[in-house]
Amino acid sequence: MRKNRVWLVFLGCMFFYGALMGVQYNCSGVLISGIMSAEGYSSSSLSGFFTLRNTFQAVAMLFTAQFLRRYDIRLVSFAAGAASAASLLLMVLYHSPRMWLLSGFLAGMGNSLSMLLPTSVINAWFTKRKGTFLGFVTMLSGVLGMLLNPVVSHYIRVHGWRSAAVLLGCLSLGLHLLASLLLAKRPEDVGAEPYGGFDPEIKLSDVRTNTRLLDGGITLHELKVYLFILLSVSMTSKGIQMASYIPQYSTSLGYPLEVGGRLTSAIMIGNFSAKFLFGIICDWLGAWRSTQVFLAIIGLSFFLLSAFGGVIPVMYLACVLLGFSYMSGLALSMVAVELFDREHFETQFSRNSMFSTLVTIPLPYLISKVFDMTGSFRLIFLTFAFLLWLGILLISLRHRLGISGKSPSEPG
Repeated sequence: MRKNRVWLVFLGCMFFYGALMGVQYNCSGVLISGIMSAEGYSSSSLSGFFTLRNTFQAVAMLFTAQFLRRYDIRLVSFAAGAASAASLLLMVLYHSPRMWLLSGFLAGMGNSLSMLLPTSVINAWFTKRKGTFLGFVTMLSGVLGMLLNPVVSHYIRVHGWRSAAVLLGCLSLGLHLLASLLLAKRPEDVGAEPYGGFDPEIKLSDVRTNTRLLDGGITLHELKVYLFILLSVSMTSKGIQMASYIPQYSTSLGYPLEVGGRLTSAIMIGNFSAKFLFGIICDWLGAWRSTQVFLAIIGLSFFLLSAFGGVIPVMYLACVLLGFSYMSGLALSMVAVELFDREHFETQFSRNSMFSTLVTIPLPYLISKVFDMTGSFRLIFLTFAFLLWLGILLISLRHRLGISGKSPSEPG
């Protein structure tokens, strides 16, 4: 049993991430659009759900690394799952837009662990091909989103949005129960062995890490932190935020909600395809070069949506490419693994994720306001494309800053 424990833990990571991102996060766009249509709410009136979700996700990230170190990972994972499932189940009681703020708070608390927990566990349980296995873990969320979104949109039309919220909440809770039974933080905690065997700790930071680059200047470690923050802000959540608005984008062009559901499923095809491909390519090319390629693809998706809105084949293609944005968390986690040793990884990843999430807090309100004023997403799409391509430039500058982030798996 101990020999096979690594695969049970791997399955637990898949269930955990799939429940948070595949059920709660990826289906929220179709669910909220169905609520708006049924109740007659405007886009901005429900933007508080997304704003509060991002706000409390960022706040909770200040403590997630401490929680993982201090408490049993099964308890932490189930607490996050219970909050996420409750955010959906409580919707059946709501009858005014302000009541959705409670669900935003609960969803944010649960989502704060969505990337840190599986990355930390995979980093401990797999000493080889980490990118590939982490890609498989995150890929399940795309599969679930692809399968569930058309079902949810149909279910809303036939049974109403309240029944759909209960269905999603129960599914989320069930997956989290399974995850909490299977997870373990480290192989040594349960007398097991990691995939690839035990390796001596490889610290990516060298003796220059705490050396001042210039007299009175910053250290190399500090420079790594600043680069990671800028890269996080540039790439995190732009595409994922807009994926929630794709049903609204399609209805604004005159298409029924079912088209929005199918476009969202196209995003999920890109979602699981990108995570599968990125993990493999990351183990081959390294996190930096792989991230540049995928940022260019996501930027292209925004350009296509802006320039060819209303052309159905192009919209489907653009949505598949937009699904590649879901690998941003995976890309940042692999970049963090290359930048920081295991001692600093959890703290730096949670802090920088918190910072980048804070930047996205006003996005739902701004997106809704711009749309309400212009009736179009074109300006938003072009702005996000620019920010993503800025991330490519930041990565290109890293060698000039003396940051190689070289890992054994990255070619010279």
